[in-house]
Amino acid sequence: MLAGIGGLAALNVVERQGAALQERFNARRDVAADMDRFRERAAAIPDIEALLKDRRTLNVVLEAFQLETEIDKRAMLRKVLTEDPAAEGSLVGRLTDPRWKQLAQAFAGRAESPLADGALVERIVAGALTNRYEKEMGEANPGLREALYFKRMASSATTIPQLMSDRALATVARGALGLPSQFGLLQFEQQRDVLTRRLDVADLQDPKAVSRMVQRYVAQLPATQASSPLTALLDGSGSANAIASLAAGLRLSA
Repeated sequence: MLAGIGGLAALNVVERQGAALQERFNARRDVAADMDRFRERAAAIPDIEALLKDRRTLNVVLEAFQLETEIDKRAMLRKVLTEDPAAEGSLVGRLTDPRWKQLAQAFAGRAESPLADGALVERIVAGALTNRYEKEMGEANPGLREALYFKRMASSATTIPQLMSDRALATVARGALGLPSQFGLLQFEQQRDVLTRRLDVADLQDPKAVSRMVQRYVAQLPATQASSPLTALLDGSGSANAIASLAAGLRLSA
């Protein structure tokens, strides 16, 4: 969809016609067939173990939480899907990525017939469709998937650490602020301090400010992908001296 027209042009089209484009994608024969199959199979899943063994059904579940790339981490998924996320010492309580907590909360208390709740099934279908749609947009125009995700999810971050815990949100924020990709190699505290100075977290609750950030992120992608004046600070191994130099440069320019 929208292949070959460029990131900014594609983003502008999506902002004007996004709902219609999503509906057209959802109605596509292969996509609709996958979701129909998921709905039919969901009621027949007796427990979490059976869900873990049904790869096609599990994939749709994970797509709803943008975790489809983690499908082969069966031991981790088993813990996340069966443990009480609020229990002390639970695995998900130790994870910083909010997607895992969202998955655990959705399945909390559902060890038996985990997909018997029709409301949960439809929530999963909606999330999986949105993820697939944004992914396809990104395949046609690099960066568009992250941009659409940021527009949809930015308001969920109310602090800088929350923003940083979501890799996609942090990537867009970093690009919108003109920070180089090597910024991610800095220590957590260094990243947090720079972002605190450069970004008013209240802007993430303002749709207009979020839209401006997304526009800046998409606009800078070609230049960032080609080269950055700070790239020379890092060699192939990302040496400690180079990272320190990068941190110093960011402090001066912040």
